[in-house]
Order: sequence, then structure tokens, then C-alpha cells
Amino acid sequence: MPDMKKAVVIGAGIAGLITARMLSDYYDEVCIIERDELPSEPANRQGVPQSFHPHRVLPRGGLILEHYFPGYNDELVALGAIPSHEEKFVIANRYGTLVNKANAASSFKIASSSRALLEWVLRQRVQNIDHISFLTNTEVTGLLISEDQRSITGVYTKERGQENREEILAADMVIDAAGRSSKLIKWLDKLGLSVPEPEVLKVSLGYSTRYYKIPSAIKKEWGTVITESDPVKGIRAGMLWRIENDIAGLLLFNAGGEEYPSTKADEFQEQIKYLFASDEIVELENQLEPFQGPRGYRISESIRQHFELMENWPSGLLVLGDAFCSFDPIHGQGMTVAAIEAETIGKCLDEQRIHPEPQFERKVLLRMQQAIEPAWWLSSVADLRWKGVEQVGPSRMKGVAFAQKYINLFTKQAMKKASQEHNNHLFFTQFLMNALILPPSEYFKGDILNMILNDNGSKEEMELRAELGVQDPELFQQRIDEIIPSFQLEFDGQIKKLLESFQHAMSK
Repeated sequence: MPDMKKAVVIGAGIAGLITARMLSDYYDEVCIIERDELPSEPANRQGVPQSFHPHRVLPRGGLILEHYFPGYNDELVALGAIPSHEEKFVIANRYGTLVNKANAASSFKIASSSRALLEWVLRQRVQNIDHISFLTNTEVTGLLISEDQRSITGVYTKERGQENREEILAADMVIDAAGRSSKLIKWLDKLGLSVPEPEVLKVSLGYSTRYYKIPSAIKKEWGTVITESDPVKGIRAGMLWRIENDIAGLLLFNAGGEEYPSTKADEFQEQIKYLFASDEIVELENQLEPFQGPRGYRISESIRQHFELMENWPSGLLVLGDAFCSFDPIHGQGMTVAAIEAETIGKCLDEQRIHPEPQFERKVLLRMQQAIEPAWWLSSVADLRWKGVEQVGPSRMKGVAFAQKYINLFTKQAMKKASQEHNNHLFFTQFLMNALILPPSEYFKGDILNMILNDNGSKEEMELRAELGVQDPELFQQRIDEIIPSFQLEFDGQIKKLLESFQHAMSK
């Protein structure tokens, strides 16, 4: 295996910090290059334009973070973050409203915090690792390539905002974790390397967030409220949740480019009234004290690159996070997917140490694609419900219409069982898939399909049967396999343990 003396990570955001921590197990020296000056306390950074808005770590990401940063969640709670699994929550959609005393993630200890606090806690951990260094207020301007044009051997850097000459920073591995602002494609083009056409989802999404102080009188009564969207009727999504230091956030979201959530306080206030569970949200919001926002964030596209298709991809170079695949932030997948990608690189480095193989980096890129496929497909299926959202690129996504109708009926049945029969099994199954614990193949299954197709001839059932195209239950699994993409999601001991804990919770 090539030298593993020095690695360079571009970007000190969440993806970059997880990556640097992972690389510290393999490389003698790791250097993180960051355009911003890093704050000495939790604060939103200019280089992270979405940091004002809500962020969450899904259970799959939490497992990975706990592996690389043991006790990080307890540290967040000690700094004022909220152990959200202990709170009641309200979830509302077109099929009704469900109130639970404990979160569906109660088997997994997870804290609700701001992006700024999470990044700060992780950064403090990374800064305490002796062989990791930070080079701040510095821009990467290009890639240094070997004479034979096959290997990246470092990067060109320049102090931000200065006209001074470029410096060279040599490295055995360079990983781009610079997010949506990545210049990687531009750098590869400059080296004469042609990048394949990406998958693009033209989402034209927007969300607005407002923050409030929570009076002490209502702290004990607090609960998170999640209201799902109904794109067909133009009903946007909303969320009211608590972060650290008795601060609550209220978010509004929609996609498709029509009537974004407002950033004007009076209009924002009026738009709250048109959410599912609006009564619960308005009642809570009226007791809060506004102090920041509403502030908006807009994204025109979600993009999935396919670097793994490049036969001449150079060694010594990898990419992850939003620079590799960017998601609609409303689904909360970004940080978890970055953690999955970093973990995948680590597993590949372990294997490469034992059985070195050529084209290591290209194989890593392929493994990462397989790992993120469920997240990309699920978020796309959800976003394509909105009028004005469309997919462009070299291939069409499989199973979208079927998946949407399947999810409609499944959600209806799950809400019914949970609210009327106090049976959370279906609800937890859907939660586990969205949490990237269960692969979609464990959710879209013939026996589950046969179970939910029992809705007395409802509109949802008729639509799903028409999309399915077969009536014999013995053919359901075969038909699903034809419609839905095949997914490969690696299961390890941690995931197995978590699944067992959920199964135990569901059996109560």
C-alpha cells in the first residue's frame, strides 16, 4: 500500500471533522484546511450558510459518531442540548395526528442541538488529537499531480483574501469535504480529467426558520411537533423543536419553487396556520418569545456525482459529503450520510492494509455510492411529489410512482394502528428506514404489501393496486423486485444491536 504519512482534508465542517478523525487512525499526520477562521465558541460560520437552520443526526449517523467521538452526545447534553428521546412528540400528516410520550428513537440516546454546538463539540475533540492540525483562513486553489498524471500528491493553497503566491502542501491522500462550495470538478477539468454527467434533482426548495426563547413556565410541557407536507394540496412541512439553552426553532419548508416560506415575521406567522397540526403549533408558538429570524435558505438543485465511473480517477484523491452528493436538507440526511461515507473509507483502508488492490480510490467511490443509494432514492421519491421538481441526468430513477403510492398507504395504515390500536410496529419500521438503519428492501416487501392492502377499497389502496399491476399475493415480492432498485446496505454489529433494541421496544 502507498505511504500513509500525511492526509489533507479540505473543509472543517461536520463532514471534514468526521473524516479527519477517521483518518487519524491510519495516517501519521492529518491536516484540515479551512477557508474560515474558526470561532472559539459555538457560533454559526459564514462558510456554512445553512448553519442557522435545523440540523439533526439520524440514528445511523449517531452510531458512527459515537464510535469516533465516544460520549459526544453526553457532552452535548451537558452543554445544554436536549435529550430529545425523552420528550413527547406530535407527528401530523394528511392521515391524522399522533401523540407519543416518548420519541420513536427512544432506544437510541440522541441530543437535539444547533449545528453550531455540534460542530464545536466535534471540533474540540479533533483539536485534542496531537497529529491533527488546522490550517485556517486558507483556500485550496488546485490539486498537485504526479508527473505520470496518475496520482494526486498534494494541494495548492493560498491565504484567503491575499494576493500572495500559492504554496504547495504535499500529501499522500487528499479528501475533499468542502460541501456545496467544492471546486473539485473545476480542478479535475484543469488537469484534463472529464467528469461524468451527474444526477440532478431540480428541487427549487426553500425553508425559513425562526428562533424563540422558551419561558420557564412551559418547559416541562414541551414536545416536538413535526407536520409533514402534502405537496398535492400545496401544504408545506413544518417543525417546532427545542435545541440547547431553552431555545426553540420553528421551520417552514416547501419545494418546487412556488411561494417559498416567508422571511417576514407577520407573513411567517400567517403561514403557520396552514400546516397540519396548526392548532398545536400556534398554541405553543404563542407562548414563546421571538428573538431571531425568520431567516430563509434556498437551494435550486440536489446533485449526485458519479466520479466512480471515471477510469482515469487519480490515486490519492477522494471526496465525500455534499461535494459528492448533496441532499434536500429537510430530510436531515446530510450529516449522517457524510458519517456513512467516512466510515466506508475507513473500512476500505482496513481492507487495503491486509489485501492491497489497484485502483483503491475508485473502488472506495463505488462502495460509497452503494452506501448512499438508499438515502438519495428516498429523498428523491419524497421531493418528486412536489409540482415543479424534476429529475435530469443520464438515467431515470426506478420505482418512484410505485414507492410514493406504497408510502401513502403504509403511512395511512401506520397512523391508524398507532392511534387506534396503540400498535407502533409499522410506524417504527418506517422510522428505521428513514433513519437509514433498514434498507428500503426491508420496507418494500411482499408480506408487508399484502398486510397493508387491507384498507376497504380506499383511494390509496386502489392507486397502489393499479401501480402494482398484479393481484396474486404470491407474485407481490417478484413484482416489487422488478420495480424497486436493489440496495446494498452494510450491516455491522452496531446496527444489529440497535435493531434488536427497537424490536424489544416494539414488543412492549
